[in-house]
Amino acid sequence: MALSWAVRFDTRLGEFNASLVYPLDTFSMYGRMPGEDRSHLLLRDARGGIHRVTAFRSFHCNEPIIGPGARCADKRGIQYHYEDLVRYIQEHAGPGELPVDLITRTWIVRSGAPVVHDSDCLIAHCEVSP
Repeated sequence: MALSWAVRFDTRLGEFNASLVYPLDTFSMYGRMPGEDRSHLLLRDARGGIHRVTAFRSFHCNEPIIGPGARCADKRGIQYHYEDLVRYIQEHAGPGELPVDLITRTWIVRSGAPVVHDSDCLIAHCEVSP
């Protein structure tokens, strides 16, 4: 245990993630939720229907989805989930036929109460292909 904590270091995906080599891993991904941000990257169609990013095979977005110009930087939920989905979009760039909004949807989660939809933050207008 002492060795695990002695070799901790910073990485770009989180505060003090340790090496991923057992027994040096401190399993920081299970340590805590990202503050009050209970958001997830999703797609919203013209009728208001919500879809998973991975339900589509081709994406063309008109605004930046990551980096300094991207909207909703404070609504990304679990950072590595967000980055995985952004990478999926970037790796599946191409023409799209259906207009959608790339959003982060946020929920309110309270102990002993149902989860409640709080808000959507628009990141970009995109076209996707199923």
